[in-house]
Amino acid sequence: MKRFTVRIGLAGALAAALAFASMTYATPGALPQAEAAPAAPVADELVTLQEFATFNDGARDPRDTGFYFATKQSEASAAVNKFHFRKIEDLGRVHTTPGANRAAVHRLRLKSSEHPSYLLAISDRDIRNTQCIDEGIIGWIDNSPEIGDHPLLRYSYNNTRWAAAVDTSPGQAALIAHGFHSDGPIGFVVP
Repeated sequence: MKRFTVRIGLAGALAAALAFASMTYATPGALPQAEAAPAAPVADELVTLQEFATFNDGARDPRDTGFYFATKQSEASAAVNKFHFRKIEDLGRVHTTPGANRAAVHRLRLKSSEHPSYLLAISDRDIRNTQCIDEGIIGWIDNSPEIGDHPLLRYSYNNTRWAAAVDTSPGQAALIAHGFHSDGPIGFVVP
Protein backbone atom coordinates (compact mmCIF):
# COMPACT_ATOMS: atom_id res chain seq x y z
CA MET A 1 0.00 0.00 0.00
CA LYS A 2 1.26 3.44 -0.96
CA ARG A 3 1.29 6.32 1.45
CA PHE A 4 0.54 9.82 0.39
CA THR A 5 2.10 12.74 2.15
CA VAL A 6 0.53 16.14 1.88
CA ARG A 7 2.75 19.10 2.45
CA ILE A 8 0.91 22.31 2.92
CA GLY A 9 3.81 24.44 4.00
CA LEU A 10 3.74 27.56 6.14
CA ALA A 11 1.38 29.52 3.83
CA GLY A 12 -1.19 26.71 3.81
CA ALA A 13 -1.01 26.30 7.60
CA LEU A 14 -1.49 30.05 8.07
CA ALA A 15 -4.51 30.07 5.70
CA ALA A 16 -6.07 27.13 7.56
CA ALA A 17 -5.51 28.84 10.94
CA LEU A 18 -7.07 32.09 9.69
CA ALA A 19 -10.08 30.25 8.28
CA PHE A 20 -10.60 28.47 11.60
CA ALA A 21 -10.16 31.71 13.57
CA SER A 22 -12.78 33.51 11.45
CA MET A 23 -15.46 31.03 12.49
CA THR A 24 -17.82 32.18 15.25
CA TYR A 25 -19.05 30.20 18.21
CA ALA A 26 -22.66 30.31 19.34
CA THR A 27 -21.91 29.19 22.93
CA PRO A 28 -18.79 27.96 24.70
CA GLY A 29 -18.07 24.41 23.68
CA ALA A 30 -20.32 24.59 20.61
CA LEU A 31 -19.10 23.62 17.21
CA PRO A 32 -17.79 26.49 15.13
CA GLN A 33 -20.21 27.94 12.58
CA ALA A 34 -19.44 30.01 9.55
CA GLU A 35 -20.68 33.59 9.60
CA ALA A 36 -24.08 34.13 8.06
CA ALA A 37 -24.20 35.21 4.46
CA PRO A 38 -25.29 38.82 3.93
CA ALA A 39 -29.04 39.23 3.64
CA ALA A 40 -30.44 39.43 0.15
CA PRO A 41 -31.46 42.96 -0.78
CA VAL A 42 -35.13 43.75 -0.26
CA ALA A 43 -36.93 44.73 -3.44
CA ASP A 44 -38.22 48.28 -3.46
CA GLU A 45 -41.92 48.59 -4.07
CA LEU A 46 -44.29 51.49 -4.27
CA VAL A 47 -47.32 51.61 -1.95
CA THR A 48 -50.24 54.01 -1.96
CA LEU A 49 -50.32 56.68 0.74
CA GLN A 50 -53.97 57.03 1.73
CA GLU A 51 -55.60 59.87 3.65
CA PHE A 52 -58.61 59.29 5.93
CA ALA A 53 -60.73 61.71 7.95
CA THR A 54 -63.29 61.53 10.71
CA PHE A 55 -66.13 64.04 10.41
CA ASN A 56 -67.61 64.77 13.81
CA ASP A 57 -71.37 65.29 14.08
CA GLY A 58 -71.66 65.18 10.31
CA ALA A 59 -69.72 68.44 9.94
CA ARG A 60 -67.25 68.51 7.09
CA ASP A 61 -65.24 71.42 8.47
CA PRO A 62 -61.61 70.24 8.45
CA ARG A 63 -60.94 72.21 11.64
CA ASP A 64 -63.10 69.69 13.53
CA THR A 65 -61.81 66.75 11.56
CA GLY A 66 -59.05 64.34 12.44
CA PHE A 67 -56.90 63.16 9.55
CA TYR A 68 -55.09 59.81 9.43
CA PHE A 69 -52.54 58.43 6.97
CA ALA A 70 -51.80 54.81 6.07
CA THR A 71 -49.80 52.78 3.56
CA LYS A 72 -50.65 49.31 4.89
CA GLN A 73 -53.97 47.77 3.95
CA SER A 74 -54.50 46.42 7.48
CA GLU A 75 -54.18 49.94 8.94
CA ALA A 76 -56.49 51.36 6.27
CA SER A 77 -59.13 48.71 7.04
CA ALA A 78 -58.88 49.35 10.79
CA ALA A 79 -59.21 53.11 10.24
CA VAL A 80 -62.51 52.59 8.41
CA ASN A 81 -64.01 49.58 10.20
CA LYS A 82 -62.82 50.08 13.76
CA PHE A 83 -62.24 53.82 14.14
CA HIS A 84 -64.92 55.10 11.71
CA PHE A 85 -62.67 57.18 9.48
CA ARG A 86 -63.70 57.78 5.88
CA LYS A 87 -61.25 57.57 3.05
CA ILE A 88 -60.61 60.98 1.52
CA GLU A 89 -58.14 60.25 -1.26
CA ASP A 90 -54.99 58.53 -2.43
CA LEU A 91 -52.13 60.99 -2.12
CA GLY A 92 -49.70 59.14 -4.37
CA ARG A 93 -47.23 56.32 -3.92
CA VAL A 94 -44.18 56.14 -1.67
CA HIS A 95 -41.31 53.64 -1.48
CA THR A 96 -41.19 50.68 0.90
CA THR A 97 -37.40 50.84 1.38
CA PRO A 98 -34.81 53.55 2.00
CA GLY A 99 -32.70 54.67 -0.91
CA ALA A 100 -30.67 57.50 -2.37
CA ASN A 101 -32.46 60.86 -2.30
CA ARG A 102 -35.27 59.56 -0.06
CA ALA A 103 -36.50 60.59 3.37
CA ALA A 104 -38.33 58.44 5.90
CA VAL A 105 -41.94 59.55 6.40
CA HIS A 106 -43.08 59.20 10.01
CA ARG A 107 -46.71 59.21 11.13
CA LEU A 108 -47.05 61.23 14.34
CA ARG A 109 -50.08 61.40 16.63
CA LEU A 110 -50.79 64.46 18.75
CA LYS A 111 -51.02 63.33 22.40
CA SER A 112 -53.57 65.84 23.70
CA SER A 113 -56.44 66.22 21.31
CA GLU A 114 -60.21 65.80 21.53
CA HIS A 115 -60.24 64.29 18.05
CA PRO A 116 -57.64 61.99 16.52
CA SER A 117 -54.96 64.18 15.03
CA TYR A 118 -52.08 62.83 12.95
CA LEU A 119 -49.39 64.40 10.80
CA LEU A 120 -46.75 63.30 8.35
CA ALA A 121 -43.20 64.32 9.22
CA ILE A 122 -39.70 63.94 7.83
CA SER A 123 -37.80 66.47 9.98
CA ASP A 124 -36.07 65.52 13.23
CA ARG A 125 -37.62 68.57 14.92
CA ASP A 126 -41.14 67.30 14.21
CA ILE A 127 -40.30 63.68 15.03
CA ARG A 128 -38.79 64.62 18.41
CA ASN A 129 -41.69 66.89 19.36
CA THR A 130 -42.71 65.86 22.89
CA GLN A 131 -46.35 66.74 22.12
CA CYS A 132 -46.50 63.88 19.59
CA ILE A 133 -46.08 60.12 19.61
CA ASP A 134 -44.04 58.72 16.72
CA GLU A 135 -45.97 55.76 15.31
CA GLY A 136 -43.07 54.87 13.05
CA ILE A 137 -42.04 55.03 9.43
CA ILE A 138 -44.86 54.44 6.95
CA GLY A 139 -42.72 54.79 3.82
CA TRP A 140 -39.90 56.67 2.12
CA ILE A 141 -40.54 59.73 -0.03
CA ASP A 142 -38.36 61.19 -2.79
CA ASN A 143 -36.44 64.35 -1.84
CA SER A 144 -36.43 65.61 -5.40
CA PRO A 145 -38.86 65.05 -8.24
CA GLU A 146 -38.45 62.46 -10.92
CA ILE A 147 -40.40 62.74 -14.16
CA GLY A 148 -44.12 62.76 -13.36
CA ASP A 149 -43.77 63.06 -9.57
CA HIS A 150 -45.97 65.51 -7.62
CA PRO A 151 -45.12 67.48 -4.48
CA LEU A 152 -46.90 66.26 -1.36
CA LEU A 153 -47.83 69.30 0.72
CA ARG A 154 -48.56 69.30 4.43
CA TYR A 155 -51.22 71.69 5.78
CA SER A 156 -51.79 72.73 9.39
CA TYR A 157 -54.41 74.53 11.43
CA ASN A 158 -53.39 76.02 14.82
CA ASN A 159 -50.82 73.23 15.34
CA THR A 160 -53.68 70.89 16.29
CA ARG A 161 -54.85 69.65 12.89
CA TRP A 162 -52.81 68.46 9.95
CA ALA A 163 -53.77 67.35 6.49
CA ALA A 164 -51.92 66.58 3.29
CA ALA A 165 -52.64 67.15 -0.36
CA VAL A 166 -50.92 66.66 -3.65
CA ASP A 167 -50.52 69.87 -5.65
CA THR A 168 -53.29 68.68 -8.02
CA SER A 169 -55.71 67.59 -5.26
CA PRO A 170 -59.26 69.01 -5.32
CA GLY A 171 -59.24 69.00 -1.49
CA GLN A 172 -56.42 71.53 -1.41
CA ALA A 173 -58.78 74.50 -2.00
CA ALA A 174 -61.13 73.32 0.78
CA LEU A 175 -58.28 73.19 3.27
CA ILE A 176 -57.23 76.75 2.43
CA ALA A 177 -60.85 77.96 2.55
CA HIS A 178 -61.17 76.58 6.12
CA GLY A 179 -58.07 78.36 7.39
CA PHE A 180 -55.37 75.75 6.91
CA HIS A 181 -52.02 77.02 5.75
CA SER A 182 -49.34 75.19 3.83
CA ASP A 183 -46.29 74.01 5.79
CA GLY A 184 -44.65 73.34 2.42
CA PRO A 185 -43.73 70.15 0.61
CA ILE A 186 -42.80 67.00 2.51
CA GLY A 187 -41.32 65.47 -0.63
CA PHE A 188 -42.44 64.06 -3.95
CA VAL A 189 -44.82 61.15 -4.56
CA VAL A 190 -45.29 58.96 -7.59
CA PRO A 191 -48.82 59.34 -9.04
